Amino acid sequence: MAKRSKEKRMKKDLLAYCGFYCGACLGYTGVIADAAEDFKAVLEKYKFEKSAKYILPDQLKDYDKIFDKIVFMASLRCPMVCRERKDDNINCEVRKCCRSKGFFACYECADFEVCKKLKSMLGGVHYEAIIENLKEIKAIGLEEWISKGKAHHYWDKKD
Repeated sequence: MAKRSKEKRMKKDLLAYCGFYCGACLGYTGVIADAAEDFKAVLEKYKFEKSAKYILPDQLKDYDKIFDKIVFMASLRCPMVCRERKDDNINCEVRKCCRSKGFFACYECADFEVCKKLKSMLGGVHYEAIIENLKEIKAIGLEEWISKGKAHHYWDKKD
């Protein structure tokens, strides 16, 4: 699959119902998949499995498993963003809730800051970032937030 170019300006249809900006998602941008593909190509070009087997057998005794994980990571691409999915059978409680209430996204709900669906979504990994996005959208409006071009993501935080 071809690498997706990063767009400088955010797009409204790339905002997920939950407040995550799909346009920066690791699966959508392919950043992990691209890096894994590049790494896999280097390993194959230099036949690194031989180094693993004969030069570093103790350190890389599970090289085949490691290589399989790299191949898997090279496949981590999102086929389409949240809003492009037409299937109502998608098992996302946040999406179902927004759609049932006619909301574009959770920022339209008075209870998004205490929503258990948002907090539990994907193990809570995106929770703090999406709450920041939703608060900003509610404060300045969706169009202004989109034109600002800055979404929050968990990988932007310093731990």
